[in-house]
Amino acid sequence: MTAETQQDSWMASGSDLMRKAMQNRRLLPDVPHMKPIIDNLPAGSVVCEVGCGPGGITLDIAQRYPQLTVLGMDIDEDSIKLAKAAAAKAGTTNVRYAHGDACALETLAAVGGFGALNGGCDIVYSHAAIMHTSDQLAAIKQMRSACKPSGTISLKEGDMGLFFAYPENPGMKKWLETFPVLGLSKGADPYLGRKLMSLILAAGYTHAQIKDVSMSGQMQWRPQVKPGMVMGFGQMIKQAELAEEDKKLIIEGLEEWSKCEDGVVSFPSVIVTAVK
Repeated sequence: MTAETQQDSWMASGSDLMRKAMQNRRLLPDVPHMKPIIDNLPAGSVVCEVGCGPGGITLDIAQRYPQLTVLGMDIDEDSIKLAKAAAAKAGTTNVRYAHGDACALETLAAVGGFGALNGGCDIVYSHAAIMHTSDQLAAIKQMRSACKPSGTISLKEGDMGLFFAYPENPGMKKWLETFPVLGLSKGADPYLGRKLMSLILAAGYTHAQIKDVSMSGQMQWRPQVKPGMVMGFGQMIKQAELAEEDKKLIIEGLEEWSKCEDGVVSFPSVIVTAVK
């Protein structure tokens, strides 16, 4: 699989709106399980996010922990450009970004400032990224190799089979049915969350090294967030290979749902954390 093909396996690769929305990600709302791990790191430690997107979480970590070095990599070049621009605008110098393939992290070790990927990272983590890779097991093995002895790997991946929305109008129901199919059609694994335990064991970890297996249920309900979701997912739907009547049904359903005071949507994720 070429880099161009793998980049396209990211379900939102055609949506600038989704990139901008992802730039609002932060440590506490999105990966709160990481904070106590990062809090215990000594100065000079290296934290790497695999599949950092436009860099919202990595920039937040770098600003919160100026004594650490934070690395971010992603297959999507447009996201890396946004991440670099945001870090430069903020004047944050302890975060670095690179374009690359999660299934070949070792090749990034030769990039300036990324030598720690050659077995020198204290923490390597991902958030809703590994499902979009061409080979999930290969990516996790690469993350394990990037960790130093006693280093931590932490994976958080959604499971689209567990997504739900309320109220579930016909358009929203069609969207929930269609979303996993779109992922599969682009080479992603929309059900990766439930497989993480199996994959991390296959990557070489033992049960004794696994420190946490849990679920995280992220809910979206705030009125100010809903219009952005409608625009982002609407852009994805318009670009998808779907019948026009299905596109119309889904977009109208999203818009109807966004206007409901009691409207909620949940994106459950599975978290697995292990120490090498």
